[in-house]
Amino acid sequence: MLLGHQRCFKCRAERGVRQCPRFKNKVIGWKCCLELRVDSRCPQDCPYAVKADGDSPFPTFRADSNTEFMQTVTRYIDLWIYKNQEELDGQNPAELAAQDKDRVMAWLAKYSFPANFPMAYLLEKLGLPHEPIDEPASPETVSFDFLDAVIAYDLEKLRSMTHNDVDNPELAKRYQTIISKITDLKKLRSYQVLHAGAADDGISAMVVLELNRKKLWAILLSAASGEWKIRQSYNGGPHLFYEQNKLFQDLAELLANGKTEQTRELLRQNMDLYPDCADLYYYRALSWQFEKDFNKAREDFLDALALDNHFYAAGLSLSALYLTERKLQPAKDLLTWLHEERPNDLNVKNNLAACEAGLGNVEKARQIWLDILKTAPTYEAAQKNLERYPG
Repeated sequence: MLLGHQRCFKCRAERGVRQCPRFKNKVIGWKCCLELRVDSRCPQDCPYAVKADGDSPFPTFRADSNTEFMQTVTRYIDLWIYKNQEELDGQNPAELAAQDKDRVMAWLAKYSFPANFPMAYLLEKLGLPHEPIDEPASPETVSFDFLDAVIAYDLEKLRSMTHNDVDNPELAKRYQTIISKITDLKKLRSYQVLHAGAADDGISAMVVLELNRKKLWAILLSAASGEWKIRQSYNGGPHLFYEQNKLFQDLAELLANGKTEQTRELLRQNMDLYPDCADLYYYRALSWQFEKDFNKAREDFLDALALDNHFYAAGLSLSALYLTERKLQPAKDLLTWLHEERPNDLNVKNNLAACEAGLGNVEKARQIWLDILKTAPTYEAAQKNLERYPG
């Protein structure tokens, strides 16, 4: 698949994504490709040409997204139902279905079809009985729903389509605020899918789109929770996904060397490219914290958690900042959540006990420290805290 800036040679409107031998290898868009290849006249050496399938009355179609596959097959069905078939004594499916529905149903039942084949559409076109089929959510449909909500400015709906599920009104509001400030989403009026594919792990997928017939955009999704949820967006295309880890390494190295201004300059250059990346807010928070600008650090830690409710490192750093500022109740609330996320983290349990002690719940704190020493008898911090708060 091509992802350059060329427009389709045929329509001049959609983005060109592949070369077409029927137009002397000029670049065309997938919708124009669809309209051409359904006539089955494309050269067979073209990877997108219709290929005969001996085990099915329908050919096979290569597609760069499920959306393209569905639109190609439904368009082919529109033509196919009027094509005479040898197995139907030279009649076409539409003609025979009007005379003998059972025979056509029996004929189709002999074949197997791909799971995403639009069977309901085929049966409807032939006037054959069928049960409604609910299409399961896919990376593409979730991405489309998200972008439709952006266009409708339904900000409250957006978070439910992400993996953010912590019941925290402040984080929910922060998420809406961050998304509402993304320039390309504020200007969104239309979109078109260019490519979609799942990773080998079966729980990761990326959808590549064109926004407003101009901007290349990619959305990373995960089905680790059992359903597809949005994880991150890339303002410029899928190559940014592969460049991201190098960016994180560079930021970590700058911070390790105390180069906070250079860290923020590198962040400034990349924040627009990774507009909802929790890690970038986290690195910026660390740079502020290094300079003891705790107010800015706190805001960025919170924004990191708003973009990724399960960002453990951000939560841990923020809880430590709250403890430094003697904001014990917010620290306790956050540490309680961190403890639920990772019950075996002794540092979290120790800090949670310290919060309880600071809030006057000394006996509860002692019980936590004693519980720590049952599993880790040499954990020095718990021992010292018990000495500080004798029973």
